[in-house]
Amino acid sequence: MMPLHYALTDGLVCAVAVWGAWHLMRGNKPVGALGVALFALAAAIGTVRVTSGLIEPLGMAHRFASQIGGLLGLLLILWQIFEATTGRIRPLFGIAICVSAVGLAIIVPVAGAPIYVLALLSGIALFVLDRKGGKPNIGAAMGFGVMLPNVLFLRQSSLLGPDLSWHLFHCVIALWLILTVLALTPKRAENAAALSSVA
Repeated sequence: MMPLHYALTDGLVCAVAVWGAWHLMRGNKPVGALGVALFALAAAIGTVRVTSGLIEPLGMAHRFASQIGGLLGLLLILWQIFEATTGRIRPLFGIAICVSAVGLAIIVPVAGAPIYVLALLSGIALFVLDRKGGKPNIGAAMGFGVMLPNVLFLRQSSLLGPDLSWHLFHCVIALWLILTVLALTPKRAENAAALSSVA
């Protein structure tokens, strides 16, 4: 059995991801919105899994949504980062990369983690280079990089124990989603900050 409190931070990720997907759609970033929505789906399944007590019946669906859906979500977010920092990607080319990477992770499960880490490193590099912006976007790169130590050290950490590891891992995912969404919608973030300062 999974403790009921496990649903708290899964629910947090779900709420943040729903906000992020909506925010990206309003900012005309549909590919990134779809990627973030996949994180919302995985977190929603996890929340239902814990609160309903259907730990075993929903176990496979939760793992698939978290691992494969999370990988696809990250790749779609990376696609959106590329378009925001470098230039347009032909849809067929982007789809081919996503399908190939996810297909490889399904066929060879051990390949999933290296692909995930490579995608995170690529996102950091894209924000640092930021050809469209003309100068390194270090803040966005650091925000996107928050996920790297989370995946490498916090997830299922034997030092922290299962409960703390679970909650910290999910809280960092929520933080990463917020920072990434704001980095992809800088004008909307600036407008919101300006409105709040006036109020």
